[in-house]
Amino acid sequence: AVSLSPQDAPSVIAMKHIGEKFGEFTSDSVLMIVLESDAGLGEDAHRYYDELVATLQADTAHVEHVQDFWGDRVTSAGSQSEDGRAAYVQVHLAGNQSSAQGVESVDAVREIVEDSDPPAGLRSYVTGQAALVADTNQAGDASMVKMTGITMAVIAVMLLVVYRSIATTLIGLLVVVTEMSVARGLIAVLSNSHVFAISTFVVSILTALAIAAGTDYWIFLIGRYHEARNAGEERETAQNTTLSSVSHVILGSGLTIAGAMLCLHFTRLNYFNTLAVPCALGMFTILAMGLTFAPAVLAVSSRFGLLDPKQVTKTGGWRKVGTAVVRWPLPILAAASALAAVGVLVLPGYKTSYDNRHYIPADVPSNIGYAAAEKHFSSARMNPDMLMVESDHDMRNPRDMLVLDRIARNIFRVPGIERVQS
Repeated sequence: AVSLSPQDAPSVIAMKHIGEKFGEFTSDSVLMIVLESDAGLGEDAHRYYDELVATLQADTAHVEHVQDFWGDRVTSAGSQSEDGRAAYVQVHLAGNQSSAQGVESVDAVREIVEDSDPPAGLRSYVTGQAALVADTNQAGDASMVKMTGITMAVIAVMLLVVYRSIATTLIGLLVVVTEMSVARGLIAVLSNSHVFAISTFVVSILTALAIAAGTDYWIFLIGRYHEARNAGEERETAQNTTLSSVSHVILGSGLTIAGAMLCLHFTRLNYFNTLAVPCALGMFTILAMGLTFAPAVLAVSSRFGLLDPKQVTKTGGWRKVGTAVVRWPLPILAAASALAAVGVLVLPGYKTSYDNRHYIPADVPSNIGYAAAEKHFSSARMNPDMLMVESDHDMRNPRDMLVLDRIARNIFRVPGIERVQS
């Protein structure tokens, strides 16, 4: 899995620079562990917290730095809620956010928290951006099973209704599932061999493309074969007619989709550019199988009469549409364009958001942790921004302390700033 953070973004570069200067962390992966108690946090909560921090610091394979404010009486107020019922600790993890190593580090911290023994009435949550991204991956993988099952069921019903043949439907599903499996398998092997990195979005988009394109190409083939058979052609002649009239259509369609996916390589965000090569290669695989494997299945199945049409194909309606387009091309173009333009009307209300909390279930662990934290802290406390002031001399003197204080007060006046800890 690839990190979804744009490594060339000023904020990511600055964050890693801060970690380097303070000798604390090298990645951009941060999560929060939130402690909550309805009765208030007492000495038993502090003892539990100290043991938890010690365990986290001992796991150097997954934890780079623990920002232990609550463990020090001088700084504890900086990470404790005003009602005294919640506190948090910020943990910097090994591996960039959402990368394979980063997700492994999130799992390791969760295991540490689950194995800990909090006192009665104290609850601990693992949340924050790194945990949220890890949960997004898991939610995406889980939804793929449901999405694939529902999609295949819809396709099966559609094929049954249109072709009224169980054999035609089952053979078509076999072709689609095989093409999807080969495409996904190829991308999995290449990714596992570190040819390129992928994300959960690659898996989702590639699966959807494979099912959609595979189904379309099979319908192209079987539809043309039925037309030829209804026209009185023998089975072998109908196969040849089908291949000669449909192959270039499949080729054009596949190249169009693969080319469109490759264009995503020019985007900056890894959300999008990681889709380019894997999805294009997957699409080339579907295209190749649509031109070889699917026609071969058609040829073998048709020899046994499994794909013969159950009813006469009616083409009169489509012929009328074709005649109208040829006779009045400009008016039909204008009408079709006006109809398509209706979709553009929603664009002014579209707002881009990369807040994963909106797109995953509310009952995933990180969302539960966010909900618990927001009862005591503002949302900004769980996603803080850091500002480092760097100079060429030692700033531990009265004049520079005043300068730093003035910087903090001026930042607080900026619209949108809720709190400054300096």
